Amino acid sequence: MTAAAARAALARLAETDPEAAILTRLYQLLDVRPAAYWQEAAANEPPARAEDLAVLHGAIRACAPVAFGYTDRGGTVTTRRALPLALVHPAQGVKLLAFCETREGFRQFFVRAMTGLSLQPGDFSADRGALLQGLLEKEEGGPL
Repeated sequence: MTAAAARAALARLAETDPEAAILTRLYQLLDVRPAAYWQEAAANEPPARAEDLAVLHGAIRACAPVAFGYTDRGGTVTTRRALPLALVHPAQGVKLLAFCETREGFRQFFVRAMTGLSLQPGDFSADRGALLQGLLEKEEGGPL
């Protein structure tokens, strides 16, 4: 498919299913080959746990917040509460794209670095479209 045909198909999709068009664009932006550092690091990391992926898939479908412990690349452990928007599968490992209520901004979390993942009370379905649009604008470098 040519680039022009792909853009036209995405424009048609945006007219009929705006959420799918946003997710498609996010997947295009975030499906990148990792740097050599990430390739080596990812090979030494455990994969995302199936039970965590199941919880996240359910939370995304239900528009339910999640809470979890998170260990960043530097080894710092924090507790997070987030609104899960999508899962992406780049070569360096499965990531959750979310609005982090703890940090009050959009974040990407490696699922393998989460601990104690749990569903939380709440329903952000009324805000999901705006959150996805905000995430897309952030990833494209546009205004929030």
